[in-house]
Amino acid sequence: MSGADELAPPVAAALFPGARPELYGPTVASLRRACPGLDVVVGATDGDIGPLAGLGATATVAPSLAAVIDRLWRDRRCHVLVVTDTAVFPAGALDRATAVLDGALHVATVSFFGNMAAFLSFPHRNHGVSHQIESLDEEAITRLLRSVGPDLAVAPVPFAAGPAVLVSAFALSAVGPVAEVPTPLRAGAALVDFSLRAREKGFVDVVDPATFCARPFDLAPVEDPWPTAAERRWLTDRHAVFPVLADDEARSTTSALAAVHGASRAKVLGLRVLVDGSCLGPKEMGTQVQTISLIQALAARPDVASVSVALATDVPRYAEPVLAHPKVRARPVTGDDVSSLGPADVGHRPFQPDRPRHASWPAAAARTVVTLQDLIAYHGGAYHQSPAAWMDAREGLRRAVSEADGVVVISHDVAGRLRAERLPVEAERVFVVGNGTDHLAGAEAAAVPAELLARGFTADRFALVLGTNYAHKNRDLAVAAVGELHRRGEPLALVMAGAAVPFGSSRARESLAAAGRGGGDGAEVFAVPDVTSEERNWLLRHASVVLYPTSAEGFGLIPYEAARFGTPTVLVPFGPLAEVVGDLPVRAADWSPAALADATEALLGDPALARAQVAAALGAGQDFTWAATAAKLVEVYRSLLAQPARGGREVAWQ
Repeated sequence: MSGADELAPPVAAALFPGARPELYGPTVASLRRACPGLDVVVGATDGDIGPLAGLGATATVAPSLAAVIDRLWRDRRCHVLVVTDTAVFPAGALDRATAVLDGALHVATVSFFGNMAAFLSFPHRNHGVSHQIESLDEEAITRLLRSVGPDLAVAPVPFAAGPAVLVSAFALSAVGPVAEVPTPLRAGAALVDFSLRAREKGFVDVVDPATFCARPFDLAPVEDPWPTAAERRWLTDRHAVFPVLADDEARSTTSALAAVHGASRAKVLGLRVLVDGSCLGPKEMGTQVQTISLIQALAARPDVASVSVALATDVPRYAEPVLAHPKVRARPVTGDDVSSLGPADVGHRPFQPDRPRHASWPAAAARTVVTLQDLIAYHGGAYHQSPAAWMDAREGLRRAVSEADGVVVISHDVAGRLRAERLPVEAERVFVVGNGTDHLAGAEAAAVPAELLARGFTADRFALVLGTNYAHKNRDLAVAAVGELHRRGEPLALVMAGAAVPFGSSRARESLAAAGRGGGDGAEVFAVPDVTSEERNWLLRHASVVLYPTSAEGFGLIPYEAARFGTPTVLVPFGPLAEVVGDLPVRAADWSPAALADATEALLGDPALARAQVAAALGAGQDFTWAATAAKLVEVYRSLLAQPARGGREVAWQ
């Protein structure tokens, strides 16, 4: 014969309840319900299995559990589900396990997660708990393990463990019968002995991380933790490697089991996310909007258990509503030490990584993720205090992406630039997750900027440039474009609101652009520092048009923010803007002041066209919601949890 299907043996279950067969009633009942057609064979020295016969079990005269297993193998050549304790099984308990044995003939045994299963105990390894986890029983836990996030493949374990183990007919054919164990050793020791004998012949043992078999405390007394000193001596006498394997698995945080256990735990109990919120200072700019929106979207998800936020200062006013969410725990930390906010499943630095991770991040979080928003400062030395500082920043970014378990980029354009720069991160660790665009609805409270009024602003119509005065924002070109409009007889003031940066600004070019208008065209330009959220809303709502002449972005939120308030945006559709914002009715042909003025003039002169520009931006943003961003990030988090940590480092899975 050839092929797994032709070789697939039947399956039978083997039990030996001893003097209290009634305690195994839930075991037999759940097996019959979970695995229709499964023959549950119960051994007894006199053949009397009491009430279990009424549940559909088959009785057999046998002196021990090992004898029942041997008889089933000898007579039926079947896989044997060996039940060593009062286990209770979920629906479809053996579906995955039998498929593994039939498809991989070198697997000797399949074990399962359980509340009392030694190093396979769940949700805490090496530590037994009640058979229910919060309000979840074996059915609900298994359903979550199989339905949430990526399907986790079986993982190798050093030997079989837990109250129920599926033993392969193929391994039985090569290794021989399960050994009898001396009194007072438990039957589980015999399965460990079988596993280790099978290992000598090249077989492996695995755990099915998507099935939870409960061992209710009320069905039998809670016994001493496995293995007892006597069991350890017996197994060590027979297998010198036993204590090494047992102790290593109990401690390891880098094994395959550690990875699938942590990923499975997050499926059932929810993800614990640690977010770097050190950017949340007094000013609310793009980075702050993105970080707060992400925290809010993550906290809203039912499969996220908690969001811890590491702050550099006290909670700023604009962040108070989000950081007050019951799931969110935000506090200032000393330096970069986030250890007090752990343990977490994932630690995420959701803004530009300008330095390697602090040692406390991998200690506090099992996996670390960084978001690479763009490579503007990596490309441009002008954004740094000195050439030496630029080189340090470039090296910091390279190390940050190299050390992280996952790197999130906010557009395919950024992903392409990442590849072009040959930054030290493998393609399989890079994930494209766009920003959300729905953090503003257009009905938010608004207030006229006090500083704008103080500087003499009285214009009826104005164009708005929102954002810092970094050179790539091209505020000087906006100044020149408004001057060009005035020369064409289109009176329009210009408001530029945003923080002034210490390096790489367009300050000098803005002054030259203003002077280049000749001073006779009457265009007014008002430059004010960063504004509050309410003042930003007023500007977006009352502007006639938003000028967004940026020539370097990772994503670009401003066109969507303006559209929420009914205001059209003029932009050049390059890179990420072409990728995300789509096909706008009006686009600037290039960055020349004349081209920017042409597009602005078209929108100002045709209200229907302006409305179409707004509708197109809103339509393009429909697929980019913060809920969708959080959903994609959760997928990223779960996929990383299922893989080894970067560099095989040790992590804490508490």
